Amino acid sequence: MAAGENLHFNRILFQYDLVPLRMDPLGNVIKVETANGTFALKQKKLTDRQIRHLHKAYSLAGRLIIDAVGPLPSKYGDLVVRGEENSYYLMPWFEETVPDSDLSERYRHLFVRSAQLHRQTLQEEKDASDLFATAAQMVGARQIEWERFLNRAEHRVYPSPFEQCILSFTADGLNNMQRAFAYFSKGQEKNEDGSGKKLRRALCHGRLSPLHLLIEGEKSFLCNFEESEEDFFIIETAALFEQASVMLSPAGESWNRLLHSYFSECPLNEEESEFLFHLLLCPKAPLDLIGEYEENRGHSEQWYTKRWMRLSRAYTEMTGQLQQLLDQKKKKEEEAKKEEEQVKNE
Repeated sequence: MAAGENLHFNRILFQYDLVPLRMDPLGNVIKVETANGTFALKQKKLTDRQIRHLHKAYSLAGRLIIDAVGPLPSKYGDLVVRGEENSYYLMPWFEETVPDSDLSERYRHLFVRSAQLHRQTLQEEKDASDLFATAAQMVGARQIEWERFLNRAEHRVYPSPFEQCILSFTADGLNNMQRAFAYFSKGQEKNEDGSGKKLRRALCHGRLSPLHLLIEGEKSFLCNFEESEEDFFIIETAALFEQASVMLSPAGESWNRLLHSYFSECPLNEEESEFLFHLLLCPKAPLDLIGEYEENRGHSEQWYTKRWMRLSRAYTEMTGQLQQLLDQKKKKEEEAKKEEEQVKNE
């Protein structure tokens, strides 16, 4: 590290009454070894809004409401130290035991911690008519994009192997989008009392990722809460599920185990379960792949075809396991309701 940088970071650490013995830059994090222990000094450009989000998330962590790694206060009581260009905050250093490359293990922890975050900050149900309208608009736009590609592919004399692969998926893909559009469009309808569909809100991390997680043994903590905010958490849940389906091997990962790990920590009500399932019927990753194929085509035809087949397998595995899990849950609830009615009638 250059002498100028050393001096700069020494000034930051002075506000924590720390004298560094050794500093190692690791991306935007500096590992700081001192006589008082080892720390992680993070530097990043932060807006006022992001700093407010950090304060809120870490106040919850400080009250043991959520499991998160929070900034340590400076000797002046500041959680974030502002510099001329970047902001800084200090955290405890964790000797991580799971490498970034072990996505299966990192997602195992991430599903549990994200579910706990949502459950521990749950709020009462709120009218979600606008959310249903936004979802219907999004699904409609994706369906139009899908149909345009299919129309171009079908009118070619010799569709490419990638286009032929997608054409074989056409019926299922369009059917799923139509199911989702019908569900979200109906959700905008008002009940007789003027109310609409209701969903619960919670604190959402904003950037759930296997890299925004610190794991030491069996202990794990979420970090990087700069984009956190209260919202309908089922949107973040759907994004996490789709992200995992893209990143994990479709053959090597047990979706049944992952789904159970989330739902056991954060059970969903009936409306949330339906919303989640229908949102996952219209994944974004396949359309992104189509867009890249048409606009950029930076890889071979074989690469795009294999990538599509992999995404399709992972997507089918995830939605199939989710459908099975929701059907089992619904069956148990119906059986429990029948038993209650029988007890009342006796």
